[in-house]
Amino acid sequence: YDYCVLMSLLTCPGCRVSSLSPDQMETSPCGNTFVKASVLKGLLPEVLEELLAARKRAKADLKKATDPFQRAVLDGRQLALKVSANSVYGFTGATVGKLPCLEISSSVTAYGREMIHHTKELVVSYYNRDKGYEADCEVIYGDTDSVMVKFNVPSIERAMELGRLAAAKITETFPPPVKLEFEKVYCPYLLMSKKRYAGLLWTQPEKHDKMDTKGIETVRRDNCLLVRKIVTTSL
Repeated sequence: YDYCVLMSLLTCPGCRVSSLSPDQMETSPCGNTFVKASVLKGLLPEVLEELLAARKRAKADLKKATDPFQRAVLDGRQLALKVSANSVYGFTGATVGKLPCLEISSSVTAYGREMIHHTKELVVSYYNRDKGYEADCEVIYGDTDSVMVKFNVPSIERAMELGRLAAAKITETFPPPVKLEFEKVYCPYLLMSKKRYAGLLWTQPEKHDKMDTKGIETVRRDNCLLVRKIVTTSL
């Protein structure tokens, strides 16, 4: 029922939106209008909040777990929850799917693009020599929902410290429940192209967690096992 009401507000602006005041509505960067949660909280936000909260709990349990089997189960769980949350956006963007609403999918990408640019501008303006930091930082990559920053500091521990500070500072500029989180450090880091990179992943300064690869032959299933083994060994 909540979702049907939301759809009527989106697709019939003349009959319902005109009865609302401007402070009860939000217009996305691509020009679509939504009612605010204070007027009516939709079904999709509730579903997504539940999925993301469950993934956050699974990731917290994963950090504490020591048994390899338990870690594998928890890692699989958080990845499944991630796919489930991401698929909601896909549902809204598929015109012949179960939950078509192009206004939602186009607004998601527009907000994401705007937030990435906003994060880039703020982090570069905050963390530089003029503000008393060791070096000028630079944003080397940004995609979908993440921004990778090179702080040009001598230690991984200091990079993590600045990453947490930057995440907290920039989160203050976003409306809740949007939150920017420090996730990890890559050192060394090999960026080949968009969505294709590899590096040693650090979540603690004492020792790296693993070698992490994205979008290259080691994780793609359209190559034979020999190619995957050769690339992994080379890395």
